[in-house]
Amino acid sequence: MIKNYFKTAWKNLVRHKVYTITNLAGLSIGLASVMLIMLYVSDEVSFDKFQDKGNRIYRVVHNALSPEGKEEKGGNTGGPQAAAFKEEIPEVEATCRLRGGWQELVKKDNEAISESITYADRNFFGMFSFPLLEGDAGTALNNWSNVVITEDAAMKYFNTVHAVGKTIEINQDGNFSRFTVSAVAKNTPVNSSIRFDFLLPIEKTLQEDWTQRWNTNFLNTFVLLKKGADAKLAATKMTAVFDLHNATEMTEIKKKYPGVYFRYALQPLFKLHLDKDYNAGNGLHSWSNASYSYILSGIALFILIIASINFINLTLARSLRRGKEVGIRKVAGGTRSQLMWQYIGESFMLNIAAFVPALLLVQLCLPYFSQLADKELSVSYLFHVQNILLFVILILVNTLLSGFYPALVLSGFKPVETLYGKLKLSGNNYLGKALVVTQFAIAVFLIIGTVVMQKQFKYLLNKDVGYTTTDIIDLGIPYEQMDKLPAVKNELTGYPFIKQVGAQSISMTAMNTTSVEINHKEIFNVPFFKMDENILPLLQMKVIAGKNFSGAATDTNNCIINESMVQAAGLKDPVGQKLEWDAHSLNIIGVVKDFNTTSLKTKIMPCLIQQLPNQAYTQLMVKIDPAQKVKAIQTIQKVFKANIPFYPCDYTFLDDEIASQYNSDLRWKTIITFSAILSIAISCLGLFGLAALSILERTKEIGIRKVLGASVFNVAKLVSKDFLKLVFIGVIIASPVAWYFADKWLQDFAYRINISWWIFFIAGGIAVLIALVTVSLQAIRAAVANPVKSLRTE
Repeated sequence: MIKNYFKTAWKNLVRHKVYTITNLAGLSIGLASVMLIMLYVSDEVSFDKFQDKGNRIYRVVHNALSPEGKEEKGGNTGGPQAAAFKEEIPEVEATCRLRGGWQELVKKDNEAISESITYADRNFFGMFSFPLLEGDAGTALNNWSNVVITEDAAMKYFNTVHAVGKTIEINQDGNFSRFTVSAVAKNTPVNSSIRFDFLLPIEKTLQEDWTQRWNTNFLNTFVLLKKGADAKLAATKMTAVFDLHNATEMTEIKKKYPGVYFRYALQPLFKLHLDKDYNAGNGLHSWSNASYSYILSGIALFILIIASINFINLTLARSLRRGKEVGIRKVAGGTRSQLMWQYIGESFMLNIAAFVPALLLVQLCLPYFSQLADKELSVSYLFHVQNILLFVILILVNTLLSGFYPALVLSGFKPVETLYGKLKLSGNNYLGKALVVTQFAIAVFLIIGTVVMQKQFKYLLNKDVGYTTTDIIDLGIPYEQMDKLPAVKNELTGYPFIKQVGAQSISMTAMNTTSVEINHKEIFNVPFFKMDENILPLLQMKVIAGKNFSGAATDTNNCIINESMVQAAGLKDPVGQKLEWDAHSLNIIGVVKDFNTTSLKTKIMPCLIQQLPNQAYTQLMVKIDPAQKVKAIQTIQKVFKANIPFYPCDYTFLDDEIASQYNSDLRWKTIITFSAILSIAISCLGLFGLAALSILERTKEIGIRKVLGASVFNVAKLVSKDFLKLVFIGVIIASPVAWYFADKWLQDFAYRINISWWIFFIAGGIAVLIALVTVSLQAIRAAVANPVKSLRTE
């Protein structure tokens, strides 16, 4: 019996190629989408799980109420915490500090290569599970002149992984120091929050005063708790230790700002990657947000549901053609349960068959998806035991989802009606129509999301940020070579295709903050910039009161503020007043029009600008002639190399820096756009199936109308209008839901668009137009058919 079921199922699938290919296409796309998302989610939840002691490792984080009354969360500590916690808290078995996140130059032959350097305590390999190919884990970081490198770094610099004992020169504080390779580690896993190529003893970076200051936050401190230790109790004791060692300073702060507090907490290592509350930097990598996984999983589920709906509607569309088969089986003694299992078996075969092209689609799309997700994903991840189990469950669930209802309907046909060809589906097929409404509601929801995101990003990239960004190159000068900056600057100004050159200490898109005092009023979180007299005119920043810097040496005692600072300080006539900053008193000589220092997700803040001596800057802003862009870049590189040999010439365009602030959001826009395209395409397949079902049931009616003189247009209109109603219902359902989520997403931006009515009109129009074309093709085909054949259907 089972053999006969499969044989019949196979013949049906082969005989009806269009039906089979359409179903396979929909299911394959749905399964491929789910597989890609599974790869992403599996990678996200697998972070740091390879750490043998990971369930006992925690990062020390803190919660604080700032003087301005804002609760802040941070993931960094100062230098002395690690030793004190190990010494004074019984629950702590070991501690390890980690610092990194910046580039240093490493010598290779006659060139210097910029590499990421990480610094850690001596017991790093005792706490974390990073296997060594060579060297002793216990002593690898004992000596200040030791360095641990990965196998990739060993091959890159020594052409062999057997590099222990070899020496390498790494730039430290402006000078190249010689380090001895004490160990070679296996390449760090891609799903690790801690990743390194060069690992040095952390003492190399710690200044003596920093190691004693409890109020600094510049590195990560990890603790290994003893087995059975209570993490909350340990964190409470850490706060007590902090209060004890930092009592004098905290007492002074609390006198000035009553109510402030500072408390430690412990963040489990396994939660570090997806914890949105505490930032991961200073040597930690790939910090993410769990909501991304939820959103992607939801999108994958949407697409799979749409594909399953297609299967149901296409199967029902063919059901009338299989009526005699059902009748014969029932007359021959077949039970309803046997028939149900037969059709569920067909669904299972289609799902299995769809699995192969789905894998091919995943293989084809994975490089682009990996780039889009900013991950290093591999198809091999799909064949991990847990993922194979998930695929089995996925196929079984999808088989039941897509096959159960059609099997229930088909197995319920009455033998007499099927054998006499009088078969019609009972009722008005409300479920089939509801499924189409669901499909198009999801598709319209995603289309609206795409349009809103597209409009918002266009607004962001075109909004006036308070200064010009086009044709400006940001050229970095190595810190230890900053004394060469004046020579580079002067030489560049001599070329006709270089219009202006200015010096500064930090990029316009970066942000360092401080606190200042004006008229005995303290203002917190003030972004500050250090730039020469050329930057404001180069960036076309408007001085609305007072004047710009003159370039004189005395200007180092002056400063310029923005409009928001004037408002925050309550100043009526700011020019000529004093500003206290970092134990210095500065004269306010000018006010500039407000400008954005960060992305447009945050509001403009009070801002401070100071001038430094020329040799104290580390960046040049170069305004070039766009007509001679290539020549300008070549000249900049030549002048840089002539004055600062052996160092890489690092430059970026300012408008690219501005755009890069929205990279994550732009990736999501692309993902939502592709999802909308897939959803609308698969939805049309479902609509195609439902239209075919309707036309099949109304074949005789259409024939009679044709005989009575109905035109092709009238017949097409008759068939199409019912389906367009379904699409309109989908649009109506999707619109308020899409508005809610779009508005919620836009709340992340301080500067945002208004959600206009025409966005919903466009999204609905796109869905209706595509649906109209899909249904009209079927309707016109039925309308032009020979009415004689139509009337012979019974």
